[in-house]
Amino acid sequence: MTLMGPAEIPATPADTPDTRSRLLDAAIDVFSEKGYQGAGVAEIARRADLTTGAIYSQYRGKADLLLEALTVRIPAELDRLLSSGEAPDDVPSILSVLGSGLLEHEDGDALMLEIFAAARREPDLGERLRHRLADEERQMAKLIDEAKGDGSFDPALDTDAVVRLCHSIGLGMFLSRALGLPMPDPTQWGHVIDRVIASAVPQSPESPQ
Repeated sequence: MTLMGPAEIPATPADTPDTRSRLLDAAIDVFSEKGYQGAGVAEIARRADLTTGAIYSQYRGKADLLLEALTVRIPAELDRLLSSGEAPDDVPSILSVLGSGLLEHEDGDALMLEIFAAARREPDLGERLRHRLADEERQMAKLIDEAKGDGSFDPALDTDAVVRLCHSIGLGMFLSRALGLPMPDPTQWGHVIDRVIASAVPQSPESPQ
């Protein structure tokens, strides 16, 4: 009788949604536990109860799997808010909600930290991560420009500079959470965020300066 090794275990057909879901769940666990460099394709396949062939039938390698895990399991906060049906109608309020949410620890913080660390060592991964961040910034820029058009945001402020500030605050708070730094009081943090946003809202003629 011939014993079958891990790579020979019969697997779910490689193109099914269940296969992709199992691979992503296993990849998130392995990447979070062992880091990008320490994560092996064979280990990911073993935890998903699949073969390595199931991975390579859909992904070119670890970088593809890591990026899809990021995209599917950790959607951008703006996407999550806008798709929830609970987003406010005006951009300043959307920014306020996003800013307040930066204090909340996310399940994907450890995975995100691994992605940023790996992106410095893997040029291809870094390039694709920059594309994702650029997509998020374009979406934010579109909202800011629309707000300028309807008069709810100061048109004198440069859109790119505003977007970079928002993204920098978001990334900075992500790093603070991932490193376990103490978070500020939510009420006080909300006051600061709202004060910053209010400075970008045009003042009506009768408003105090």
